[in-house]
Amino acid sequence: RIEQILRQVYPVNENNVDPELVESIRYPSLDKNAAEVFYRIISRNTSGPGVYIDDLLKKMDCPLLLCWGEYDPWIRPEAADKVESLYPNSKRVNIQAGHCPHDEAPEAVNKAIKDFMETNIIRQKP
Repeated sequence: RIEQILRQVYPVNENNVDPELVESIRYPSLDKNAAEVFYRIISRNTSGPGVYIDDLLKKMDCPLLLCWGEYDPWIRPEAADKVESLYPNSKRVNIQAGHCPHDEAPEAVNKAIKDFMETNIIRQKP
């Protein structure tokens, strides 16, 4: 079942869904507290008050890079649209990948990070 779900979130490059990736998901699920952790993540039941993206973005004062998997079946590109509208100092790079663009398209993600750093961080230093 884990492999089946991973194939859904790796729609561009299913070759990354290998036994090592499946095991990296399966192994933590064997922990005695795994069900509780999973429940808290899914229900957004945090140990403190809930935090919303809107509130977090209001506190930020630095450039923000969004490397967005265009084919992510879980967090659609419309979510990136919302972040961009709430935080004008963001730059979105659409990556031809699913939920894990850093794993599915590492070259594109690395290029986006490098370009972002050169434009927003390195060149701004005195």
